[in-house]
Order: sequence, then structure tokens, then C-alpha cells
Amino acid sequence: MAQDVKQAKHWEDFDWVMWKLEVQDPSQLAGEDPDLDERTQETMTQLAASLGCVFELCVDYDSYDSGTPYYAWWVRLPAAEHTRRDKNGLPLVLDPIREYLDGQVPDGLEWEITPDRELTVDHAASAAMRAAYADVINPFEQALMPLRIDGAADLDPRAKVWKWEEHLLVGTFDLWLCNDPDRPHTWLVVSVGLWTEPQLFNEEPAARVGHFDFTPHHPLLFLPRPPGPATFTARVTGGAFPHKSTSRTKSADTIGVAHQWTANDPAVLAARVRRDLMTLLPHLPTEH
Repeated sequence: MAQDVKQAKHWEDFDWVMWKLEVQDPSQLAGEDPDLDERTQETMTQLAASLGCVFELCVDYDSYDSGTPYYAWWVRLPAAEHTRRDKNGLPLVLDPIREYLDGQVPDGLEWEITPDRELTVDHAASAAMRAAYADVINPFEQALMPLRIDGAADLDPRAKVWKWEEHLLVGTFDLWLCNDPDRPHTWLVVSVGLWTEPQLFNEEPAARVGHFDFTPHHPLLFLPRPPGPATFTARVTGGAFPHKSTSRTKSADTIGVAHQWTANDPAVLAARVRRDLMTLLPHLPTEH
């Protein structure tokens, strides 16, 4: 599976293709704080969905090395819509999206609309990771998604590939649960994956890529999935912990809290995590 994703060379190899719609604003006609992300998010989400596409993200605060600001929106198109083109060679489904965005930016800015291969490959790899670990991910989504509060329900759980090695991909699965009650403006995120620490000095896959540049004890997912029985782990952290290269936290007055569970059966693990979280965080919704 990992090799299949990495060897995909042609757009037709992908079920979904990411497209970027970008305008540069060298004179900063939109102002210093255009707030395009928040202003367009709801409409872009609904508009893309109505067209069979998915709005992914907007960047409205970045600039090129030259200092020229730019605003960009990424929309994920199914393969069939990627191939349906207008006379300019652009997907037909993007026409109403660009028409809407035209009304959100100052007149006179030039659009550059291109497929984004890096994000297309990234999405394909993450989708493959989710499919390979459906038996692990699905029980946690079923158990924990009804508990989400504080706006966490607006954040989709994420299977994401972070590190690419030859014949091996390393990723994570994260589900946003709620705000940390002891640390303002910080999410409590449930991470689920394989228990990796016992493998660090053994054979593949963990030993091959060391500590993966991840926080110690973080649950990880691998493609290809290691064969045979496995121990799965779920982890929730709050506060600040020392980095791997230091014994001190950045905030001297912050208390770091971590909860971690392990089991060989993902369904049993998900049920235990749900039960314990409802005890640890009594402000979470009770079962309906």
C-alpha cells in the first residue's frame, strides 16, 4: 500500500485531486488583515459540497519570499470532476467556486489555478492509512465523536501520514475532543495507534526510523501495517511536557497531564477510553 501511493505518477492514479485557487496581492488591496479564511469558510464548505467536492483550507496571511502577499483556497475534486475541463483546461466544477471568490477579493487581482500534487499525494496516503486501520479508527470514532464539545465537532478526525521512508510510511490518527479545562485555548486530542516503544530496538518497522521525530509514547500507524497480533494504545495529553532534548518545560508553572491506555482489541480499548474520559472530564455530554 505504501509503495502504491509513492509510485502514483499520473493524475488518473488518484481518486481525488487537490486544486489550489490563488491570487497575489502585491499592493495589499485587501488590507493588512483581510480575514478571508473565516469570512469564506462556511460558504466555501457548502458550495464545494453542493458540487461534489470538498473545501480543505484557506491561507490568507502568507507571502512569498519577495514579500508579496497571496491568498489561496484548496478544494479537493473527485477524479471525474478533475477530468471535466472548460476551454481553458480548468475543471468545470471550479467555475462557480472562482466566481464566488471573485466577489471576496479586490478587483484586478490575477487568479492562478493549478492542481497541487503534494497535497494530492498527501491525501491519498492518509486515506490509505485510514483504510488500513479502519478496525482501529472506527470504534474510536463511534465511541468518542458523540462526546465532542467546545467546537471540536467542527474538526474532522484526522488520519495523517507525516514521515515517508523507503517502503514505509509513518502517521497518526487524532480526534479533537474538547478544550483543556486547565489550559485555555488548548485542545485535548485523543491519539490512537500502535504501541511502539517495545519495538524501538527490535526489527521493523519501528527500529528502522528510530523515534520518528514524534513525542515519546505517541501512538503511531505504519504502512504497510505490521503483520500479526499488535498492542494498540490511546493517549490524551494536556499542559506542556519537556521536549526530547530538555528536562524543562517552556512554561514553568504549567502542569502536564497524560492519560494512556493499551489493549490488544481496539473495540475494548475504545470502550474503556470512553468510560474513563467521561469520568475524568465530567463536563462531557452523557449518553443520549
